Amino acid sequence: MFVRLIVLATLLATSTSAWSIPSDLQKFYQKVKNGSCRSFVGGKNNLNDGQGNSGFGFCTDTKNVVYLSGRNSLGDMDIDCDGARNCGGLSGDFQSETAFDDILRNKGYGINTLDASIHQFSVLGTCHLSLEGTISPLALVAVVCNNKLLYSVWGDTNGCDDDDFTGEASISLAQMCFPNEGLNGDNGHEPHDVLYLAFTGSDAVVGPRNANWKAKSASDFQKSLKAFGDSVLAKKFGDGLPSSSPGGTPGTGGAGCSWVGHCTGARCCSSDDCDGDLECKKGVCGEVSKSHDKPPKCSWAGHCAGSSCRSHDDCSDNLVCKNGKCSV
Repeated sequence: MFVRLIVLATLLATSTSAWSIPSDLQKFYQKVKNGSCRSFVGGKNNLNDGQGNSGFGFCTDTKNVVYLSGRNSLGDMDIDCDGARNCGGLSGDFQSETAFDDILRNKGYGINTLDASIHQFSVLGTCHLSLEGTISPLALVAVVCNNKLLYSVWGDTNGCDDDDFTGEASISLAQMCFPNEGLNGDNGHEPHDVLYLAFTGSDAVVGPRNANWKAKSASDFQKSLKAFGDSVLAKKFGDGLPSSSPGGTPGTGGAGCSWVGHCTGARCCSSDDCDGDLECKKGVCGEVSKSHDKPPKCSWAGHCAGSSCRSHDDCSDNLVCKNGKCSV
């Protein structure tokens, strides 16, 4: 009981780590929340939500992304406690491993399995419908829930014992989304208002260096996902939708700026935190200095010029690994 209380208290205390929804993503959410999908992975749109409702599938209508869609709805959020520990004993349905543990163990992640109490992960695909080949294991999944944005990874799938259920997330992700609903291993979020937006392509995989996989808290893991999540969202999604209205407030969107929060005046650590042709100057996104050329654009956060590397695969875009550093 003591362990259970400690885990529960930790999750509730860190449930405020969430991000504002960029305007383009908010528009997309409003557009698809009532279910208007035409094309589904495997042609299947008869999956179950775990509450006795069918008619769900993984929509491929939009370039670069796949998302869970139902009849006039999105997904719900049941709770996954699988992995390193049973959410402090909060679930009666627990398995000690997750779907991609072989990758976590053998590809430099430094952990043997995910911990649902710490790692935010989404459960996508079912026993009879694999998403591999459409999205990659450990791909980034942006989750819009309760008027906020959270980042997660594709970390698990539903087994045959669940009768092709959909709409499930790790307990840390669920409690960050809905901190006031008392969610646990046996009590999920039933309304169908959650957008699980998974990104396609190998460059959307959350690699060993794109997050703090050894984080000690759910909040720390979520914070470590943000830079990579922002870069993938901007690269694969934001440019394909209408940009913010011209003349917006600095740092929140303006003329020629498609990635809200990374425009002129926004805070930054590097130029990869800034939209379009802007660069990071003294911690603020601004116009490129005319006195020197703009550094190579880098779309893979943490793998840009100057980052440590062991091979060319560790470097973003057209950069190469020279003497242990990503270089032009």
